[in-house]
Amino acid sequence: MIGFYLVGRVTEEPEKTETANGLLLCRLKLSVDRTIRNQENGPEIFEVVLFRNLAEDKYEIGQLLAISGRVQANNFEKEGITYYHANLIGNSVDFIS
Repeated sequence: MIGFYLVGRVTEEPEKTETANGLLLCRLKLSVDRTIRNQENGPEIFEVVLFRNLAEDKYEIGQLLAISGRVQANNFEKEGITYYHANLIGNSVDFIS
């Protein structure tokens, strides 16, 4: 399993929906500063998916969060072409003041 730990700010209003099974999920976009030696620094935007009780919490634009979780790889085929996609699934969220 591949894990991640991100600290960043919520950039957009979180999108809350339910799965076909009635499971609540929340997609939020997190702006994370990156620092790479000898290169331009700037933010990167990551979409993190939260489920169940984490999806119920209230997240606001500009909030600073620390999120840890796992990377889930998916693929699908369309018109004979295989597409690969990775989701960041949050397992814990800490609100940073």
